Amino acid sequence: MTQQPIVIIGAGVIGVMSAQALAALGHRVIVLDREPGPAQLCSRANAGIIAVGDAQSWAAPEAILTLMRAMAGREPGVRVTRLGDPALWRWGLAFLRNCTRARHDANTDRLARLSAFSRETLRAVAQDLGLEDLLRHDGGLYLYSDAEDLARAAGAHGANSAQPMDALDRAALFDREGALALAQDRFAGALFSKRDSVGDCHVFTKGAAQDLATRGSVTFRYDSEVSGFDTVDGHIRGVRLGDEVITAQHVLLATGVETPDLTRPLGFAPLIYPVKGYSGTWALRDPARLPALPYIDEAAHLAVAVYGGQLRVTAFAEFAGRDRSLPSHRIAVLKDYVTRNFGLAVDLDRVTFWTGLRPTTPAGPPYLGRVRRYDNLWINAGHGTLGWTTSAGCGALIAQAMTGDTPELRNVSARARWLDPI
Repeated sequence: MTQQPIVIIGAGVIGVMSAQALAALGHRVIVLDREPGPAQLCSRANAGIIAVGDAQSWAAPEAILTLMRAMAGREPGVRVTRLGDPALWRWGLAFLRNCTRARHDANTDRLARLSAFSRETLRAVAQDLGLEDLLRHDGGLYLYSDAEDLARAAGAHGANSAQPMDALDRAALFDREGALALAQDRFAGALFSKRDSVGDCHVFTKGAAQDLATRGSVTFRYDSEVSGFDTVDGHIRGVRLGDEVITAQHVLLATGVETPDLTRPLGFAPLIYPVKGYSGTWALRDPARLPALPYIDEAAHLAVAVYGGQLRVTAFAEFAGRDRSLPSHRIAVLKDYVTRNFGLAVDLDRVTFWTGLRPTTPAGPPYLGRVRRYDNLWINAGHGTLGWTTSAGCGALIAQAMTGDTPELRNVSARARWLDPI
């Protein structure tokens, strides 16, 4: 008898990397997605930075003041525009419980280990799929406008820390990245993370899905919306697509912000809130005037990267529910930044704007493991701003756990009563 397939719901970068890992272990995989192709939502136009240096939990003692300023409209990078959303309040109370120093340190350690492991796993996956040219592994910068903030960050990321980075003063920064010299009055210096990488998440995920489909190890079914599950005695027998039922050996949810919608009928609802982000993508005119390394501008709360013949700038963490609109005043922030810093390097008239909903857990790390009340239902969701960063590692770990192997890393998942975490 032919073994039943493993069914993955979600063809974003998380689902596709999970499919790759399971296929590499010799399993038949079916990936379902309601969109017409892979990587159409949160994976579509994100920052593109594999940001190992930025792998830390948002939930921290100082985050409480940040949220208070955001609710008052006085925090430049964070907005709360759906304060009356009940889902936000449920998520927010859990977030506050994770804002102790002990929980922040534990959650950041999970993210740091997971991100470093995932970056190396992604390099191996890219080589296996013949997609190495889509990634650059030259490191990334974290820019600071205030010398005291830079000193504090350098102390937290010393040689003995979980995320070691090199501190660069102003002269060293502009010696390394001359394209930033026009803005040198804005920056006191930077941290350099040699473990960061960069590449177009959408293009990579699309290429990976095409290669896996060509190999025949993974079947992708797009325009396929899951309507429910057939269950019996704590076991998922199949996944329903309208009148069709796809029988499954295991089912993996890689469904981002839609995860609670699918799981409520099963008796649980993961705390995953959609944190809205924005991006702009500009065609290049003079690449020599642009930075070679991706960077995060800590004061402006923007991420900047050049790849695939384009400049990508991302910004904001907005708590707006499921709203996917593109307000002109948000777009204006991106336009103004690029015009001020890179107006001579890009074609200001050839630009596209995008917004995506980052699936974010209150603790920071994703939910990664088996759902306790079902013996064959698994979850790989809630990666927040680090979905591209942690995708390959999470795929490898969940595949190892699903097939009975001991995962290479443990204690990297967020905790929940309904979850047996990795």
